[in-house]
Amino acid sequence: MDKKDEQILNLLQGNARLSYQELGDALGISRVAAKKRVQKLEQAGIIRAYNTCIYRPDEIILLMDIVAQPGRVDDILRYITGRTAYIRQIYRTTQKNHLHIVAVGPSVAELKYLIKMIEKNCGDCIESLTHHGVTEVVKDVYGKILP
Repeated sequence: MDKKDEQILNLLQGNARLSYQELGDALGISRVAAKKRVQKLEQAGIIRAYNTCIYRPDEIILLMDIVAQPGRVDDILRYITGRTAYIRQIYRTTQKNHLHIVAVGPSVAELKYLIKMIEKNCGDCIESLTHHGVTEVVKDVYGKILP
């Protein structure tokens, strides 16, 4: 990956709907060269997807941290990865046996039920589970400050 590839990534991160012509113009290369570079980044797995970020002010965001009993992280992951559409992201962190989970739901009651079900079905695998509701999104992953 060279400097032009980095520039492509920066431009697409800000607006994934840019045309190959717009990318080429911004980088001083042809539309065809821009397309080939983007396709190469996609094939290499550097660009994995194009997403639409939809902001819904009525959705509730929940951050959950689970510390698993030694050797039980995979048991928890097996349960939560297919359990609900509310779970948007799951991260393994540098803390031993730790998972950080982002869930988004339509109501506090639904998210409380999610936590209850995780505790019920994975309780013997969990050393600790903490959770916090988000009161304000200051900056999202796309680098934009939300209203």
